[in-house]
Amino acid sequence: MENNKNSTIAIIDSGIGGISILNRLIAKYKTGNFIYFADNLYMPYGNKTSKFLSARLDEIIKNLQTNYNVSKIIIACNTASSVVNKRKYKNLITMQFDEANTYFATPLTKANLPNVKVIEDENLAKNIEENIFNKPLIEKIIKQSVKQHKLNKLPSFVLGCTHYELVIDLFKKYCPKTQVKSNIDFIIDKIKVKPNKDLTVIFLQSEPSLSYNNKMKQLIGR
Repeated sequence: MENNKNSTIAIIDSGIGGISILNRLIAKYKTGNFIYFADNLYMPYGNKTSKFLSARLDEIIKNLQTNYNVSKIIIACNTASSVVNKRKYKNLITMQFDEANTYFATPLTKANLPNVKVIEDENLAKNIEENIFNKPLIEKIIKQSVKQHKLNKLPSFVLGCTHYELVIDLFKKYCPKTQVKSNIDFIIDKIKVKPNKDLTVIFLQSEPSLSYNNKMKQLIGR
C-alpha cells in the first residue's frame, strides 16, 4: 500500500452507508485504490454523543494514516461530519451542510447543526443497515418513514445520511412531487482519482466478520 500513497483514498462510515459514495466514485473513474472502513462495532453513529464520536473518529483517522498512508480520507457519514475536527487533519473531506436546505438526518446531526433545518430519524439508518437486501421490507420501511415525517409534503429535502443514499430511488418513489437531493455530490466533485490499471478495494471493519465483508462486497457488485 505504501507505493499507492498518492492514489489511495480511505472512506469512513459507521456501516454500509458510505458505500453509496464508493459506488459513485467507482462508476465515475472505473479504477483507483480505495480503503473502506466500516465502524460496525459502533453502528449507528446517530445516537452516540459528540464527545464519544469525536474521540472515536480521531482513533480511526490516526490508524488509517499510520498504517496505510492514504492520500485522502472521506468522512462519508453526515453525523460524523458534523462532529469531526476538520482543522485537525490534512486531506480530510467531509459532508457539507448549509442553511438554505432542509436535511433528513439523525438526532446527533441535528444537535450539532443548530442553524440548519434538520428533520431527524433515530432508527432509519440502522434499519437500512440491517435490511438492505430485503427489498419488500426496505420499501415498507421507507414508505412509513416518508409518511411519519411528511417528507412528501416538502418542496425539497436533502438526504443527510449516506445510508439513505443507498435507497434514494425509494425516497423519490414515495415523494413524487418533492425534490429529493443528494448530499454526496460535493464529495464526488471534490475527489479526483488518478488513472490506474486496476480497481482495488480493501474493506476494513472494527468488528471483523466474513458475512459483513461479503455484504459490503455485494453492495459494490464484487
